[in-house]
Amino acid sequence: MLNPFPALQYPKFKLAILVLLTLNAVIYTFVDTLTSTVDALAWLILLVMYELETNSNNLPISETIMQAIRYGLIALIALVFISYLSDSEWLDVANSLLWFGLIAMLEFEVHKPALVMRHGHLFWLLTLTTFIGLIAMAVIWLWQGAWLDGYDAALWIVAFGLIEVDIFNFLKRKAPNH
Repeated sequence: MLNPFPALQYPKFKLAILVLLTLNAVIYTFVDTLTSTVDALAWLILLVMYELETNSNNLPISETIMQAIRYGLIALIALVFISYLSDSEWLDVANSLLWFGLIAMLEFEVHKPALVMRHGHLFWLLTLTTFIGLIAMAVIWLWQGAWLDGYDAALWIVAFGLIEVDIFNFLKRKAPNH
């Protein structure tokens, strides 16, 4: 499969995505709820932490501290999920569940790479299914006229798809021949 963005330089593109995600969190601060702002900031910090963990050999803090911060952020995101659940915000609940699935798969990739390699086809299918679900969520929000939520969903799909999963390489994977 050809890369549709052959001149794309990942470091500059990653920086642009992070700037847009930061701006996104600021927008939520002014136009939406505190819950949405906390959600956006926690996910942004989590994304940066995954990026640091997977692409840096000399982290400024220990791996144990990084793991504790990451688990704290995941707990904060879980509290936001409980808030969505208690407020019957069902689209946010469904979206959160899909993102929890993606985070679980990333955790396996980082901490159990041998397991992921042994069951590569399954992880590939789960990741693909999760991204399809996330794209469906963005489309639903846009269809309902929830432009900020639709934009936010699309931006996060791009961020995780291009930065963390490297979607161009992911899509090249082929199912093993049986």
